[in-house]
Amino acid sequence: MAATPATSATPVAISKVLHVVHGYYPESGGGTEAYVRSLLDAQTRLSMQPYLLHGSFEPRPSPVLETRDDLAVEAWRLHRSDTYSDYWDKAHYDPAGALFEQILEDVQPDIVHVHQWIRMTDDLVVRALRQGIRSLVSLHDLYSSCPACFRLRPDDSHCERVVSFESCGDCVPLRGHESREEVRCGIDLYRDNARRELMSAGRVLAATEATRTLVTSGLGLDRELVHLEPLGYARRFEGTRREHAHGGALRLAYWGNVTARKGVDVLLDAMRVLEARQPLRGRLELTIFGKVDLEDLRRDLEQRARDLPVTFAGRYEWEELAAHGIDLATFPSTCFETYGFVLDEAFELGIPALVTDVGAFAERIHAAGFLVPPHDAVALADALERILQDPTLLERARASMPELSPTPLEHARRLRSHYEAARSAPQSSPPSLDAQRNALAELRDRGDRDRAPLQRGFTD
Repeated sequence: MAATPATSATPVAISKVLHVVHGYYPESGGGTEAYVRSLLDAQTRLSMQPYLLHGSFEPRPSPVLETRDDLAVEAWRLHRSDTYSDYWDKAHYDPAGALFEQILEDVQPDIVHVHQWIRMTDDLVVRALRQGIRSLVSLHDLYSSCPACFRLRPDDSHCERVVSFESCGDCVPLRGHESREEVRCGIDLYRDNARRELMSAGRVLAATEATRTLVTSGLGLDRELVHLEPLGYARRFEGTRREHAHGGALRLAYWGNVTARKGVDVLLDAMRVLEARQPLRGRLELTIFGKVDLEDLRRDLEQRARDLPVTFAGRYEWEELAAHGIDLATFPSTCFETYGFVLDEAFELGIPALVTDVGAFAERIHAAGFLVPPHDAVALADALERILQDPTLLERARASMPELSPTPLEHARRLRSHYEAARSAPQSSPPSLDAQRNALAELRDRGDRDRAPLQRGFTD
């Protein structure tokens, strides 16, 4: 369709920004939420007017917006009335879209900044565009290009396939009653809707080339549609750095959320491999900073760590990392990381890092660390052994720390130019997906979706 040129009138400086994210503190507090929180503060300091709309895990009897009065900005929490709204087959939800449009009408933002669609509805950009409001999308993860969200196959291998039934039919979460026709229709709609959202946005940002490549290739989009912009990083340690004291045990540390996909189990298995080669006492000690998210995982990790020089420190403050005298950070994630503020924290402290060679970690580590394949305890053990045997490896890595990401204030200033570009970008009428949605709704009437998925994909 023919593009409509931007208005020739002198644009008004962007002030009112509506941020939309899947969750927020205190209910939800991951990396995206931390980024949004720092951005809200930075934009306020720049005399802008940021607003916040976020989703919730908690359903209500009917969809509702709840005004929050505990934040420094005007904010709303959106509750859906259904359950399991994080899953791909619950991405579209018209009642949430109507509530979003109500916020748009009341606030009249200059720009909508979409950080995530989950727990709301999958057509936020198009709904805003129909009200004459442009959007900027930040790709914080791979959700838009993967119905299973993380681009991990059922065997935990990494996926770089194009979204289609042929690629995804044996992988998407299913509840057990779906027909192949329904799932094919659902996957096609998921892909087509994501393409429409990104192509309808005035601008799309990604923090790393790895994220840009996976999302655009997975959706069959031109990679130039997505612009690279590193995230803002709030300094934690005020320049505190620690010099390694030669002669003692190498102090290894993991910090951050301890979940099944962060690779802490692989790290402990690598420690076990090293212990079998030569006792670790006096050579290497590991501290794990962070709360383990599931009790079953906690028990498993503690069993793997039995009789090894490993300490589970639990919840931590930044000062504890600075004071611990860490020689080497390790983040052996088995999933695709799209940025990783833990790397910025290590860089700020002058600590080299040992990371897996997938996603943003591999892209950002440069000479300030070491790469190993995911899921490979022996390779991780071998890398640690090399570092133990040759201390100059750490010295060279310490001398090669990259520049830190921009501060939140610097990042917020840079975003203003992206907002202006988004608002003035040519636009065209987005294609209708109503026929696909109606066909899928008829197929989905045959089964209950208010229960957890039972399996990953068709197995026959």
